[in-house]
Amino acid sequence: MSRNQSRVRTGDLLLVALLLANLVSGVGLIGALRADLSKNLVVSESTLASTKISAYLWGKILRFTSAVEQARSAGVDVPVKWDVDALSVVGELPVEWNFQRIRSGTGEGLSVFMGTPRDLPNRGRVLPLGFLVTGGSRQDQRYVIGSISLADVDGYLADLQRRGILCRIVDPEGRTLFGTTGGFPARRDSASRFEGEAPVMGGALSREWSLQTFIPDASSRLPFLPQAILASIFLLIMATLVYLRQRFILPSEAAVAAVAETVAAQGEILPYRAAPAYIAGAVNSLLSRFRLEAEEEKRSILERADRRTREVSESQKNLLSHHRLTKKMLQTRQADEVFDILLGGIADGYGFPGTLLGKVSDDGYLVFQGETDPVSGTPIRIPLWHPGSLLARTFWSGNLLHASPRELPHLPEEEAILGSSPVLFLPVMRNLKTRCVETKNCADRTCPNYYSENLKCWLRRISPEFFTGAGNPEEHHEAIKACLRCEVFPSSALLVVRSVENGKVLTRENSVPISNLASEAGLALEVVSLYDNMKIMAVTDGLTGLYNHREFYQSLRRELERARRYRHTLSLLMIDVDDFKQFNDRFGHPAGDFALQNIAEILRKCARTTDIIARYGGEEFAVILPESTPGGSLMVAERVKTEVAEHNFIPNANIPVHLTVSIGIYSSNNGEDTEDQVVSLADEASYAAKKSGKNRVVVKAPG
Repeated sequence: MSRNQSRVRTGDLLLVALLLANLVSGVGLIGALRADLSKNLVVSESTLASTKISAYLWGKILRFTSAVEQARSAGVDVPVKWDVDALSVVGELPVEWNFQRIRSGTGEGLSVFMGTPRDLPNRGRVLPLGFLVTGGSRQDQRYVIGSISLADVDGYLADLQRRGILCRIVDPEGRTLFGTTGGFPARRDSASRFEGEAPVMGGALSREWSLQTFIPDASSRLPFLPQAILASIFLLIMATLVYLRQRFILPSEAAVAAVAETVAAQGEILPYRAAPAYIAGAVNSLLSRFRLEAEEEKRSILERADRRTREVSESQKNLLSHHRLTKKMLQTRQADEVFDILLGGIADGYGFPGTLLGKVSDDGYLVFQGETDPVSGTPIRIPLWHPGSLLARTFWSGNLLHASPRELPHLPEEEAILGSSPVLFLPVMRNLKTRCVETKNCADRTCPNYYSENLKCWLRRISPEFFTGAGNPEEHHEAIKACLRCEVFPSSALLVVRSVENGKVLTRENSVPISNLASEAGLALEVVSLYDNMKIMAVTDGLTGLYNHREFYQSLRRELERARRYRHTLSLLMIDVDDFKQFNDRFGHPAGDFALQNIAEILRKCARTTDIIARYGGEEFAVILPESTPGGSLMVAERVKTEVAEHNFIPNANIPVHLTVSIGIYSSNNGEDTEDQVVSLADEASYAAKKSGKNRVVVKAPG
């Protein structure tokens, strides 16, 4: 048998012994409680019966005494009427009746004597009574004796017997005077006091009577609650002992066995039937090992948490910097400012001071202002049409992150830009979200890009072999330069993010926020472009691209103020297309729109660079000629009239289709007229030219 099993057997024996001891104690205590309760019950009943009998006897005695005294006061020896028979007056009390004095006579009171109860024929049990009647001398003393019936006392004792309570009145020698004679247990000895014994007559007798009480079935009369409480306490103690064994003793043994199995499963070697102390030592050893492993894991977790905290903090800083830079770029209204903010934000905010920005020039070069040619000292210029240029190929193809950019094919002049550390190339350009026709105001519907919303049309003009690094650069030069000159091509640049000695090391993770910021820069460039377009749309005519009616008046007001300030002459040409309604009716409104665009081009060609051309409304145009004499303005008007008349406005028609214009001129000396006056006078001259036969020029004289 194992040590654990032996320990369990000893515990079981101890538990059985405790349960038996508790059971014996419980039985003994319950027996003692029942005995005490029985004694209290008997004593209580005995006291109650004794009190009632004593009260009854005293009541009879006192009434009889009162009657005797009343008779004495009336001068007779005995009461005239009373419920006691056989009254007699004697000189001495009979000795055989065993009279005892129960009250001493004092003053007017009589001495009272009580004898031993006797059975009389026809009367039953009676109690003899005697009264001392005093006279003038001792020889005159005499006794009045009689007896009172004890039938009520016998009836009361019989009633108690019917209730299961045995009562008897005994003298000091133990002789039964009256009451139940049988059924009482025998005394243990003659000197012992009987259980449930109570005095009668309250100590008035010199030789006291006692009321002995016995209840044969006292156990059935005992109160149930105290016994139940005591029994419940001992049962609870027994249940507690059993519970403690099941809850603590047996589980502790099972726990020791489970701990031993767990320790052995964790690699600790335990001997067969290992003692708990040995198992505890193995557990301590295992816990020490786990503690070291937990501390190492905790240290690793803290390091990861610190690293993650730094990363989150860095990300938050980058996010704040990203937000600040994005807001700043979106608030600017110039593309160069957007590029400068982007360059400064990446260099200072993101910790890459080696960042460069190459802007696209009009002649098709990437110009890096931060890097200079060591020979000429001028900024490095990389041709965008050269297939051998890594920067050019990246600009047209998209983003590039490379750890060793010099391993890729590149031009010698790009060495200073590429470096030997990881490099990120990001083309930066505005996001085009309009159609080509909306941007160029183009009427060529045969163009494949006319309705296209993908305005990266320049990529289709670059052949695939360009991105392999081979081929003649001049084959792509003209096509790429034509794309760069197109107004559809967005303002753009190439961002070069490099790892330098005093900055961060470029990785794929920290390149993501930079790419996002470059995308935000493209959005900012789009905002700049939209702002520029709105400014142009606010002052130009949508069809011809000339100044609109509102801008015409503002320009005229401005030029008149200059003429007044500098004492110059200003001329205004009001040009009205002749018979334009018939032209629209004959060839349609699209042809009319095309004709108005051609006339606008003729006006641009004939006017000076300082002249201001506007579409006044409908088929009317206006040309402001600052610092122009009437003769000079007439020469411009004649040239316009001639060019328009000779132009073929329907190129595909079988025969040439021509239009003419009527031109009115008014010249203001020193800007003394208001803008309304100048326009009104020039318009009158134009009307006069139309009335005089059309295709004419009429000059309105000042004043």
